Amino acid sequence: MFLSWIIVYFALWKGITEARKLVYFCALFPYCLIAVLLIRGLTLEGAATGIYYYLKPNITRLMETTVWKDAGTQVFYSYGVGFGTLIALGSHNKFNHNCVRDAIMMCFINGSTSILAGFAIFSVLGYMSVTAGKDIADIVKPGVGLAFLVYPEVASNLPVMRQFFAVLFFLMITILGLDSQICMVEGLFTAIEDRFPILRRHKKISLGLTCLFFFLLGIPMVTKAGVHWLTLVDAYGASGYALLFVVFWEVIGLAYGFGAERVRAAVKEMTGMSLPKFIIYVWKFVSPATAFLLFIFCIVYYQPVKYADHRDFPLWANIFGWFLSLCSMIVIPGYALYYLFFTNRHLSFAERLRKGSGMAIDSNPGTGVRTSHINGEEMKFLDTKR
Repeated sequence: MFLSWIIVYFALWKGITEARKLVYFCALFPYCLIAVLLIRGLTLEGAATGIYYYLKPNITRLMETTVWKDAGTQVFYSYGVGFGTLIALGSHNKFNHNCVRDAIMMCFINGSTSILAGFAIFSVLGYMSVTAGKDIADIVKPGVGLAFLVYPEVASNLPVMRQFFAVLFFLMITILGLDSQICMVEGLFTAIEDRFPILRRHKKISLGLTCLFFFLLGIPMVTKAGVHWLTLVDAYGASGYALLFVVFWEVIGLAYGFGAERVRAAVKEMTGMSLPKFIIYVWKFVSPATAFLLFIFCIVYYQPVKYADHRDFPLWANIFGWFLSLCSMIVIPGYALYYLFFTNRHLSFAERLRKGSGMAIDSNPGTGVRTSHINGEEMKFLDTKR
């Protein structure tokens, strides 16, 4: 873990643009490893059994709210929505970069990658079910067990080159983890630098302290109880309730605070492409409604985190998990209350509410400067059309 944070530090201390070669490698090389594992898995005895189990639908599971919660948060998590990563990395693109093409391509590539990886994993699970004489449902373990418990057990029983395929699998997991880690730290650190510009003068020190802080924070993950801490943090902190809540308000802020029409106009200005008008209704109604309903269902049909043997985590662990979720969730209503009651005291409450929830833009084409009023603060930026 210490080595991984060292790699993250040196990948980012000169900025993400200097580390793009490493990011490209981390993003593309796993495809080579997945292809190798898939070919090897399909040649094993029982691979067809695993593929059949993988593709066979189970309609009854659609009645479980945890399935919808896991599916929704997996989409947000895999696409990086709600983490600030897309915004931070996108800020390094040129103004006329075709972000629409990238967004569409990412949807297809991400989904296809998940399906391809599923074939590779379940072909090997089919082999294990045949050799062990058990049903695949008894082989597959919930949580992180599929990656860190089942596959090493399978790799150790492969008839040929077992060490080679075990190394390939964990190399793929490591590279994927580094790729995500670098991007997420960049998103966080970019936001911190934007809020405290003085840190840019001492980036190497401040970035080092940030990496050290997260290294210390991750030490419980590598203890003997690490798998339980990982399950708890994954269920409450990194995904689930907090992620759905944050994504809902992020979409609301873009669609209503900044304005869906303005987003569409900005895309037209940057790329020259006119998005269909129905996309405005998707941004305003469909996307926030989906995130909100998933969040409500998860609250109403809440189920505590369980161990692999289906025992519940202790009560204090679930309370701590909700504390992790609230660390992300309470900031949004907390800042809203702070803005309404402790800023712009010379304005009426209605005026503060209007300024805090909206954004007015005035353009002066003669000077090539736009003036933006965001949360009551005036900001100027160059008119990019000039």
